[in-house]
Amino acid sequence: MENGSLTSVAWDNTTMSSMESDGMTTNIVKVRDLVLKVIYIIIGTLGIVDNLAVIIVFVLFIKITEKVSEA
Repeated sequence: MENGSLTSVAWDNTTMSSMESDGMTTNIVKVRDLVLKVIYIIIGTLGIVDNLAVIIVFVLFIKITEKVSEA
């Protein structure tokens, strides 16, 4: 049993019913897949950069607390 999201099922039903005879269905689906891949790559990259920023702030916090405790 396939577990698909509602939006992908609705999109597939819409594209299949409206453009089945045109032959454009495969092109639209390929474009949609490419756009989704680009969006996922952007979101993933922003997530990695955000995590690196948190680690840098944490390291700086540790260095500052070491300097304060030495004084």
